Amino acid sequence: MKKQIRYIIIAGIILAILIGALVFLLTMPNKEDESTSTSSSTATTLIEQATGNIEKITVQNSGGTYTLMGYGAQVESTVESSGETSTVTTTEMVFTMQEHSSYLIDKDKSDALAYDCANLVASKVVNANNNPDSDYGLDKPRATVTVSFSDGSEKTIKVGNDVPGGKSAYIRMGDSNKIYVVALDSVNSMLVEKLQMFDKTILNSLSDDETLSLLSVTGSGRKKALKLEKKAFSNISSYYLSSPNQAACDADKIESLCDSSLFPLVADSVAAIDVKESDLSKYNLDKPYYILDAKTSTRSYKILVSKPDKDENCYIMLNGADIIYKIESNVIDFMGGDGSDIVSKTIFYPNNLKLKSVDVSYGKIKDTYTIENTVTKNEDGVDITTTKVYYNGEETNITLFNKFMRNLSVLERAEKIPAYDEKSNPVLSVSVTYTDDTIDTLEIYKGDKKAIVVLNGKAVGTTELETAEKLTNCAKFLATGTDFDSLVKDENETSDSSKATA
Repeated sequence: MKKQIRYIIIAGIILAILIGALVFLLTMPNKEDESTSTSSSTATTLIEQATGNIEKITVQNSGGTYTLMGYGAQVESTVESSGETSTVTTTEMVFTMQEHSSYLIDKDKSDALAYDCANLVASKVVNANNNPDSDYGLDKPRATVTVSFSDGSEKTIKVGNDVPGGKSAYIRMGDSNKIYVVALDSVNSMLVEKLQMFDKTILNSLSDDETLSLLSVTGSGRKKALKLEKKAFSNISSYYLSSPNQAACDADKIESLCDSSLFPLVADSVAAIDVKESDLSKYNLDKPYYILDAKTSTRSYKILVSKPDKDENCYIMLNGADIIYKIESNVIDFMGGDGSDIVSKTIFYPNNLKLKSVDVSYGKIKDTYTIENTVTKNEDGVDITTTKVYYNGEETNITLFNKFMRNLSVLERAEKIPAYDEKSNPVLSVSVTYTDDTIDTLEIYKGDKKAIVVLNGKAVGTTELETAEKLTNCAKFLATGTDFDSLVKDENETSDSSKATA
């Protein structure tokens, strides 16, 4: 009997412990609202308006105070339907900053702010029961936003701390004693500081009929300028790298450079506005690390860039402008490069229309060819270019000359170049002079297992010894007017040749 009573007592103790634990769990405050006594999880619409009804938004946050004024702008866009193109006019909401109306506003950021100010829904209402505002960060709000609508109404949003968990935030509407919980994504736009509301586009995208004509990078960060020009010296593309090395460029790589790194060129953040010349030294732009000159068929730009800081960021600005941006240095890595990432894999394939003369040397022999291009108009008024090639003052077979120059295009760049005797004589040398007196010289040296290809004094590729011998024989046959085999698999121009223009 005593044993049975003991079991009953133990069971009673365990039951009391379990009941106590249950009471503790039921009375423990919600993790999200641990400072509150009661709350309601019913969704509440705080603002419901069309963004087009917004007239003014005033924001006060860690970046200061600014006011955006909204107005409807007529925007034309092209629409294709059933194979027909038509122009449609729509009205879009556009904002300007009242204090700095000369600067463009970042449309993505202003659109996000306008949407959040016109559409705000709370997931929970918190009744604080005299808890201090400091518990919610509302004694010193991170942002206070006042939005005025065209119907005469006005709403004020005060943004407090994030709710534990980082997905929501506490807010108060005006002077209400209620505290609401809203999605953090609904108020992040209100925390954007004043300077970051400005547009960060330094260079706009190229228009459909616009092309790059010049790219030059100088400054204290370069020992030798990077210079890219549209000259069509090669059949590979219409672009030519003239410094720090001379070489034909790859058309696709130039297009990629323009699209991914230049047009558009967008900074990460705004560092300063209303900048004066005396302010440039604060940002190391009085003596730029890089100076980028870019010219297109319709416009010209000069951009100043500072030396990267310890965090690999640079200050950047348009010369003569009064706004300075910050950009990650890896975005503008091309400014410090040698151009090797944009040159053509095909080493040498000159464009006849840009040639003045060609010197071909092998052994102790040097053959000189002169090129004459004559432009006439046909009956439709279209320019027609006739090319003649002369050897020793006599017109020579242009078909053989073209085949020889095309055969040289089989030579390609290589990443690893074996050692060779630089003091030895090349087995073949081809030096071309262009119409502007620029000179490119291709040389082929004999190595142990491969022939080494040198362009303008720099080893850039290799080829089989047999190929080097064949090219040398082609040069000999050309001088005698004797036909020889094509070394190009396709008798047509190389795949990139159509991308070069006169």
